[in-house]
Amino acid sequence: MWIARIPAVQETLVLSVGELGLALLGGGLGSLLALLPGGALVARYGSRQVALWAPLPACAALALLALATNGSILFAALVLWGASAGVLDVAMNAQGSAIEQRRARPIMSSLHGLWSLGTMSGAAVAALVAGLGISVRAHLLVAAPILLGAMLVAARPFVSGDGGQSVRTALSWPRGQLLTLAVVAFCAVGTEGAMYDWSGVYLRRVLDAPQVTAASAATFLSAAMATGRLVGDHLTVRLQAPVLARVCALLAALGVSAIIAAPLPVVVFGGLIAVGLGLSVLVPLVFGAAGRTTDMAPGAAIAAVASLGYAAFLVGPPTIGLVADQVTLRGAFVILLLLLGLIVVLAPAIAPHTST
Repeated sequence: MWIARIPAVQETLVLSVGELGLALLGGGLGSLLALLPGGALVARYGSRQVALWAPLPACAALALLALATNGSILFAALVLWGASAGVLDVAMNAQGSAIEQRRARPIMSSLHGLWSLGTMSGAAVAALVAGLGISVRAHLLVAAPILLGAMLVAARPFVSGDGGQSVRTALSWPRGQLLTLAVVAFCAVGTEGAMYDWSGVYLRRVLDAPQVTAASAATFLSAAMATGRLVGDHLTVRLQAPVLARVCALLAALGVSAIIAAPLPVVVFGGLIAVGLGLSVLVPLVFGAAGRTTDMAPGAAIAAVASLGYAAFLVGPPTIGLVADQVTLRGAFVILLLLLGLIVVLAPAIAPHTST
């Protein structure tokens, strides 16, 4: 819902593109700063306990976003939002890993698929609310307590027993096999972020597509990722994780290649579907493998991998823009092929029962 209302916030606060860009860095900064401490909290107190209290600051931050009166306050609210959402992210993935191991069958991809559906649903609700002329302040102030109640109720049946671990170990940077998993996550997240940020621009600037066509790019990518994640667990049962990761990386590379060579917008949309399906299960596979490590608590291992992996959201899109200034967007997208090729090489790290 927040992402869909960003243009309205920019108009309300009278922010330039540069000022808005600096404010939006707060979310990513808060998330990166909180991931390792979040892993330590999960290791110490357990994913269920953290998942029960982390929604409090997250929803408070959502309310603060509604009350922001300038770019500085917006930045501060986004730092709190990113930090609390990052801790909640670690707790949810650790809880998913715990349930997955108790049930002895894959569920992580489906959980991430529902995250994608939540993103799409939130954006749809925000579009409807905006269409009714409801202000951002009223929208988010009403949404915050509703979301808080829903998350607290949802977390009550979570399983316990994954706490009581060493906090010092939980604050460690990923190394060994976990570092390899983190690099795979970085490559997947970097490709995803670049596609979300630049595919619409590519359609508009390179292929001269209408604005409405360019604006549809993210929807196609999101829908493909959600679809792939909802069926990903069934594929994980039938294929070995490294094999599935390689196939998915190659499918995403095929999609990126189609986008680079596309003479028409319809080819780009076909490429985006291939990219979305290919990327869909990579991060769930990585987090599932991290949660099975034996030398670190699941929450700490997931946080360590996510710390490096999610950094790609900050590094990837700007890098594509800087390179595109020199070699055009078509040439810059070749970087994504290199990232996907690296995933193919490092895929064996996603094998079950990984240890650091």
